[in-house]
Amino acid sequence: MDLATLRQALVYLVGLLACFGLWTFVIYWLHRFSHIHHRLNPLWWIHRAHHAEPYLRVDSRPSWPTLGQYLFWLGGVRLSLDVILVMTLPLAIIAWIWPQYGIPLLIFHYFYEVFLSESVLDHNPRITGRLTHWFAWGDFHLHHHVNLKRNYGLLVCIWDDLFGTTQTPEPGASLARIKARLERLERSRAVARGNRSATEGAELRELSNA
Repeated sequence: MDLATLRQALVYLVGLLACFGLWTFVIYWLHRFSHIHHRLNPLWWIHRAHHAEPYLRVDSRPSWPTLGQYLFWLGGVRLSLDVILVMTLPLAIIAWIWPQYGIPLLIFHYFYEVFLSESVLDHNPRITGRLTHWFAWGDFHLHHHVNLKRNYGLLVCIWDDLFGTTQTPEPGASLARIKARLERLERSRAVARGNRSATEGAELRELSNA
């Protein structure tokens, strides 16, 4: 590789990284704006459907996408619009202005949302430690579902660090919450089984005394 080709490659890489940085910066602020609870804020009305999903669950293991996900249908109108308005639309504008950088990022965005988001990276409670100091995966993003005023960044953590909204959870805190939730659920089921047994016993006694 000659010097001129190397220089062109470096210039292209800098431009690609700059567009990626711009994209994630816009994502950060749109996501943060989506958490302004106001009846005139359509982004909040759309985004709250995402927070209604039970992402802290024991079955949150990587799995193959559904047919709808290949078509960018993420489980509902608001769930799909949430990603399209906050992530896809800003990137489409970048691709219109700088297609040489934006189109490869659009391809990356599609494959990321279809194959790597959901329980593979974003909502995977088994991703902990140093990796979550750089990328908004696992514990970092799941903590946002616990504290809605922290960890707004998607894909990367740099903007939370710069704007003071980072809150680092204890490593493995998400798995601990899942375990605690399962224990509460099992206790509730045990109480329900006990109450049902007591009711059935009382009914049998009544029948025998009749």
